[in-house]
Order: sequence, then C-alpha cells, then structure tokens
Amino acid sequence: MKFVFTAIFCSLYFIAYSQEQTTEKKWLRIGLVSGYTSQDTFLKQDSDYLYENISYKISSHFNLSKKDNHTWELLVEPSYYRSRHQLFNYWFISHTVPNGDELRAKFMPFKSMNEYVLNLGVIYRYYFNSKTSVYGLANVGPMYIDTETERLQKGFAFSDIFGLGSNYKLGRISIDVKCLFRHVSNANLQKPNFGYNAIGFELGTYYEFN
Repeated sequence: MKFVFTAIFCSLYFIAYSQEQTTEKKWLRIGLVSGYTSQDTFLKQDSDYLYENISYKISSHFNLSKKDNHTWELLVEPSYYRSRHQLFNYWFISHTVPNGDELRAKFMPFKSMNEYVLNLGVIYRYYFNSKTSVYGLANVGPMYIDTETERLQKGFAFSDIFGLGSNYKLGRISIDVKCLFRHVSNANLQKPNFGYNAIGFELGTYYEFN
C-alpha cells in the first residue's frame, strides 16, 4: 500500500515538474472525478457474486496531438475505489475441493475492500464547438487490492477501463460525464484470477488551462 501511495505522489510531482520545464501548455485540465460501477448496474452480468464500488479520482489530461476538431490526450488518474463484494453461488467452490467447506466459510461472507490504482490511458476527443466535446477512452493501470476473495488474490493487479463521455465548458470550469466498463484482474501473476467486471458512470468537474 505504501508503494502505491509513493508511486502516485511521484507521478504527480513529475507531472508538475514537467509543466514547469515547457513553455507550451500541454496540460489541458485537472479535476476531481467520482463514480459508481457494479457488475449488476444495467444488466445482470454474473449471478455468482456481488461487486460494486464508489471511486474517487484526481484526473489530469495532457495534449498529445490536435488537428481541427480532433484531439488525442494522455490521461493520468490516481484513483481510490471503495468496493463491496460477496460470493452468492455456493457451488462456485467445487465440492471436489478437499477444504471446500472451509473456503466457503472464508469467502461467502460480505466483504469491504480498498483498491488503490494509477490509471494511465489515452483519450480521443471530438469538439462540436469551443464548449462541447465527446470522447472515448481506454486505460490500464497498476493497482493494489487489500482483500483476498474467491475471484482474485490480494495484492498487485491491473485495472482496465473503456469509456464514452462528454464534456461541457463553462469558462475555465468544465462538467464531465461518462459511462464505462471496468475489468480487474492480475494477468495470472497469482491465483485465483477470475477477476471482476463492472459497468457504471462517472461525474467530474475540471479546471481548464486552455
């Protein structure tokens, strides 16, 4: 956990330092984002388990390229997820497992979990006019999860996000809303690695530098 906080701090310091070293304004915006995702938000994805969370993020966007109304941006987002999980399916842990009853007693109770993530991604944005834009994003980031479940081992993992959103500028302030799909797993670095899937939304407000 200390490693995650150190990585986030170093990333933010590097970003701030980099902006001081260049005369061109590549730092487009910085803001606060909060959201909700669940594996049962819009459609029932998996009846075996409950997984839902509330997220809090510091979101920074940097210019990669711009041509007419089209832009490509770098996304850097230190994030915290407060998650809830519960195994519903008694037979998810097979009856052939020697210590199956012990594992069910361990994993079936409701659990609260903390996830610490450094989201890094790319955004494609289209501007309808100087105030209104829509965008798509894809990111993947290292994360630390502090609770073991039947689906994922405690420790290092990855958070993958795909989303569609829109942004509206009010002077130096902008309002942002997006829908997203999120997948969490550890790339088979540890077992188990069934992972979690969730769909949801995020709302944010940004300070615009340009």
